Amino acid sequence: MKLSLRVQFGALVATFLVCSARPALATADFVEHVATTQVFGEPAGVTMREPDVPREDEPVELWVRIGYSFFYTDVAIYYTLDGSDPTGAFGVAGPGTTVLRSSTGAIQFVRNEPNNIDWWRAFLSPSLRTYGTHLRYKIGAWHSGGGTEVFANNYGCSDGTCDNPAAPPTIFDFRVKLAWPGKGAPAVDHQLGYPPVYFWKEEAVIGNNFINVQLDQNGAVYDVYYPSAGCVQGVGTKNEGYVDGLDTFPPGLPLGNRGQMHVNQLMPGIRIDDVTYWLSNESAAGYSDISQQYSQQTNTVVTTQRLTAGGNNILVQQYDFAPKGVTYPNDDGGMPNRGLYVKRMVLTNLGPSTEVVNVYYYGDFAINGGDNFDTMFVDQPRGAMVAYDNTLRNTSSSGEYNPTTFSGYDKDVSVYLSVAMKTLSGAGGGGGTAATDSWRDTSTDNGQGWIGAQVTLPPNSPREVDFIIVGGFDDFPAAAGTYAFQMDGPIDWFLSQNMATLQQATDAYWQNWLSSGVTVDLPDPAWEELFERGLLSTALHLDGVNGGLIAGYHNGAYPFVWPRDAVYGGVTLARTGHTDEVRELLRFLRDVTFRGNEPWGRGFWYQKYTTDGYIVWSAPQVDETAVSPWGLRWYIDVTNDTPFLGEIGLGGFSTYRLLVADAARAMSEDSTIDSRCYYDDTFALMHGNNIWEDQFDLFIYTNANVVRGLRDAANLATQVGLPADAALFDSRANAIQGGVEARLDWNGENSDISQLGIVYPFQVISPTSSRASLLVNRFNGTATDNLGRNKPLVNTSGEFAGLIDRYWGDSYWDGTPPYQTLGQPTANPWFLTTAWYGLFFAERADYTANKTDIDVHKAKMDLCIANLGPAGLGAEQIAPKFGPGGSLLYPGQNDFVLQAAWPNAWESESTFVDGVMALVDYRPDARNNAATIAPKLPTGWSSMTFNNLRVGPHRFNVTAAESSVSSTQAIANTTGMSFSLNTTIRVPAGSTLDAVTQNGTPVSYSYNAAIGAVSLTTSINAPSVFLRVFFGTLGDMNCDGNVDILDINPFILALADPAAYQAAYPACKLENGDINGDGQVNVLDINAFVALLSGG
Repeated sequence: MKLSLRVQFGALVATFLVCSARPALATADFVEHVATTQVFGEPAGVTMREPDVPREDEPVELWVRIGYSFFYTDVAIYYTLDGSDPTGAFGVAGPGTTVLRSSTGAIQFVRNEPNNIDWWRAFLSPSLRTYGTHLRYKIGAWHSGGGTEVFANNYGCSDGTCDNPAAPPTIFDFRVKLAWPGKGAPAVDHQLGYPPVYFWKEEAVIGNNFINVQLDQNGAVYDVYYPSAGCVQGVGTKNEGYVDGLDTFPPGLPLGNRGQMHVNQLMPGIRIDDVTYWLSNESAAGYSDISQQYSQQTNTVVTTQRLTAGGNNILVQQYDFAPKGVTYPNDDGGMPNRGLYVKRMVLTNLGPSTEVVNVYYYGDFAINGGDNFDTMFVDQPRGAMVAYDNTLRNTSSSGEYNPTTFSGYDKDVSVYLSVAMKTLSGAGGGGGTAATDSWRDTSTDNGQGWIGAQVTLPPNSPREVDFIIVGGFDDFPAAAGTYAFQMDGPIDWFLSQNMATLQQATDAYWQNWLSSGVTVDLPDPAWEELFERGLLSTALHLDGVNGGLIAGYHNGAYPFVWPRDAVYGGVTLARTGHTDEVRELLRFLRDVTFRGNEPWGRGFWYQKYTTDGYIVWSAPQVDETAVSPWGLRWYIDVTNDTPFLGEIGLGGFSTYRLLVADAARAMSEDSTIDSRCYYDDTFALMHGNNIWEDQFDLFIYTNANVVRGLRDAANLATQVGLPADAALFDSRANAIQGGVEARLDWNGENSDISQLGIVYPFQVISPTSSRASLLVNRFNGTATDNLGRNKPLVNTSGEFAGLIDRYWGDSYWDGTPPYQTLGQPTANPWFLTTAWYGLFFAERADYTANKTDIDVHKAKMDLCIANLGPAGLGAEQIAPKFGPGGSLLYPGQNDFVLQAAWPNAWESESTFVDGVMALVDYRPDARNNAATIAPKLPTGWSSMTFNNLRVGPHRFNVTAAESSVSSTQAIANTTGMSFSLNTTIRVPAGSTLDAVTQNGTPVSYSYNAAIGAVSLTTSINAPSVFLRVFFGTLGDMNCDGNVDILDINPFILALADPAAYQAAYPACKLENGDINGDGQVNVLDINAFVALLSGG
């Protein structure tokens, strides 16, 4: 009907023009098409090309404005798809050109504008909406009765001569962009907006100590720690805790106030069949068969899933890593930019036919703790979107979270993050094509955005898509050149490099790092993984800029440095041979952290610091001061790096002065800086904050730490030749030791797991003393305090059975529903406290018979292992499950009970490593070229090996093994040169020893039969030393209890065919025939056997 009316109208116009005597009326006055100009009579926002930047599968309208009515009869749009200019005239297309004509109805009249101006509209064919279509077009109008054709955009043509008669037709141009990805499945309006924030089992951490990233189990990013491993001054998060439904911390935290660093969420997505499936996988709407694990002995996370929604079958493999051990790209100043994180995503179409998909990378940024100050832009040629916050402000006026205990916090820095993307023709190659499509093509949003590209997936042919996050940072606000100076060069590097090769180099770095320290070979693979992952995770807490070690992740309060946590982690690293990192940590404490001045020097360390040494929480910490000499002595005992004690730091003072002498005074006398820190003369104890930092008083743990710190300070003073200092520190240690013993005897301090610090790790009270026994009995609920109150810490029933609470009455994570309804009378147990309890028993096992105590330790560590997250990491706390088989965070799941913050350096990961190292019980004394070990095998373990133990320049391996008739230690001196080894070899209590040998030769020893401990000191001056304690009957080959001629034939059989011997004498041990004690049964035992028969 509309067409027939238009034909009639055209006829009227033609009649009018034919009858007219003015030929100018046969020419349009103007033809206008400006893509971004509002269309008359249409709703606001409708432009002359709608949309002005078309996306695939979007209907495209082209509007034309022509004046004046009746001056023309025909309108045409000429277009090409090959990038050439369209040709043609009067509705006839030129070569390679297609034409749309009003006479065929392809262009339709819509309405008149006042002053006889017409509006026409054309709908482009769906075939012209496919991605990448490059459409070039021109628009003309003419009168069928004669005259010229007027092309847009020209004006004043109705008199036969346009205002610009030489102007060529305007050629309009657009390229169809990627479809807008939208919210994605499972949203009903999935094609609109942006995806919601959604995470699933956030746990894994990757990093390179200059940038760290956290992932959920789908591979989505929810934290980017930059420009250090944690927080520098001027940088903050949205809040302290996190919002995760039932497990929101702190309780009542509003939605959207997650304690995340710099981002709300970053993730890829795949669009197929007009639906986007973000890898957040909300409500499992897109992906199945999801798995995630660390690549063995690395900090690379491998995540796999299959896109199965809509009948698809696309395998998605993600490899997330932060480059390490590589040559980093330089900024414009020639400095390496190490703030790089890479995701390799390999897509394999497992279906029978080729699929074409869109791949996106979405970013919802919250730079520097909030969304309100973010700005974004796109660098299209590099395929990068950039978000930054360079706004100067103070949290007291901006209303943002203040991470400090001060009244306000200045955000006075500029933080930039860019995400770039490239596609490869296969998998594992270099180079690639930048993803040049983005949200910015059609949006001005500054808080969220995306980049994307189209990828063709033939069946069973992997295609790789790579992403990189590049950081940029200036320590002043309003920085505008950060991207150009620091970041675009590294993105060019990314576009040219092979990310698979980069991943291989990174993996090799971490594998080599692990092998450079202690390694283990244990009967239980879970313990091996606990050890390796604990070390690798602890290493990720180290800050590569200033050397500090942050406390933890997944909580805005934790990516800071507590000196206590840092030194505990440092002792773990020293114990396992990673001493370069420990030296930098000690320099951080010496040179970077701020300490107030006492009249005699530097005072105590404060509670918490940024990674560049600014105070965050300002409470004074006696125990965080007392750990300094302890950690330093461990470093010296491992390395014998005594020159470090005299090294002058940035303040002009030596290591000894700042980390030993000043620390010793600050931990043991009245402070003029803070009156809460003082020496209580009445009780001979230091008054200060407790280990949990929630109360000031006289505490057993704090003062045990002081005693340990003073003892080690005295030792170090002796090493630098300052006997007066040594005497002073020893005198103070003795006094406070008496105060600790008196307080233990008082038996009135609240039950607190940290009180076990008297034994582990500080060794100031014997683990078998009545004082230590009383503490453990109280924790077990079998003894009371001095008022008869029973305050146990060991959970004895329910899902927490065997796990250990922090202290009696702890409410740090309890007191509000749903926890009370779950029957939890106190806060939840901790990984740290459970391991600490076990470590006490591991220490006590040196003084007790058989395996009872070391088995308690193993049981506690096994409980820690059982509660690890799916990626193998621990947390601060262990959450209760909500309902049968479900956790608070993820109802219906039973494998995720991480709570508060995770992973943590001291409160989980490094303590796990200590728990494994407790089995070998190794203590170096490099100054005296000696080491002490006391291996303890738990029940069911017949052997274990610790490699690469360090004492000064020496490295050695030890394999401890047990059978029913002997216990052995095989020592391998891997670096040559001799050193002294003090060792204890355990046998069943009360055993009668038949022989104690070194490489088959009897050696001197001492034997405590009551506990079954054989102690000896030997020089390790050969490549291998084999120590054996035999408590069976050597030479008794038929096991009749005698050594006589009846053993000759069985002995010959054992030499000739060990398997046949074992079959013939199943109750006997082959090693009864190892008469010379070299660990083997062979011809070398014949002479010794003959001598034995002869009574020799």
